[in-house]
Amino acid sequence: MEQIVINEESMKQVSRYTTEHTVMYSETDARGVLSLPSFFALFQEAALLHAEELGFGETYSKQENLMWVLSRLLLEIDAFPKHRDRIRLSTWPKQPQGPFAIRDYILESEEGTVCARATSSWLLLKLDTMRPIRPQTIFANLSMEGIGLAVEGTAPKISEIDNDSKQEMEVTARYSDLDQNNHVNNTRYVRWFLDCYTPEEITTSGNLHFAINYLQAASYSDKLLLRRYDTESDSSVYGYLEDGTPSFSARIERKSD
Repeated sequence: MEQIVINEESMKQVSRYTTEHTVMYSETDARGVLSLPSFFALFQEAALLHAEELGFGETYSKQENLMWVLSRLLLEIDAFPKHRDRIRLSTWPKQPQGPFAIRDYILESEEGTVCARATSSWLLLKLDTMRPIRPQTIFANLSMEGIGLAVEGTAPKISEIDNDSKQEMEVTARYSDLDQNNHVNNTRYVRWFLDCYTPEEITTSGNLHFAINYLQAASYSDKLLLRRYDTESDSSVYGYLEDGTPSFSARIERKSD
């Protein structure tokens, strides 16, 4: 795995990047609260802006023919913000682990009550080979001492399930699903996950863990087979491309008290 060198003069002391936001109608779901995909959209934008501020964001990536891709994310929800709620999102990087750059998030109410915590794992890919580059060099000159963490550890790897699926459905990637890299945007996989459930199965309360792994990007016109599996403690959806390649896996479970 390759290493890269970033100009030390462009690096800055790490501090938490914080932005305030009002929950819009278009960001809510049928329950009138911030939808799961909207959590991911807010996280994505904050990560992009903070990476740019630190010197290894979109501008740097384009210059070096690189691309950041989200690989895993764990979201712990205590309470769902409602339509028109004022919220505050903070994000910051943690020390890289292996090929992954790690980034945490905390979402708070206007009064400072924590609504959700998350941790994410990112890969930095070379566009010509689509092979990952170790991010340690990028972070070598950043001090993260005392910045804290939102979630202990990192987002988990979701293993495949052997038993029969409860439900199957097929989806096709369309133009509106694509991001600037012409791949299905990370929020769309979350929507596909939710489409495997009925409105009655979607809880209005918090106290949830939601984890997702992005395994193989889907592109325009790709067909995916979604398989849902339920256990006593959680429910999972696995997405497979037409050749059987796993594309994503996601799991939701009630947090233990």
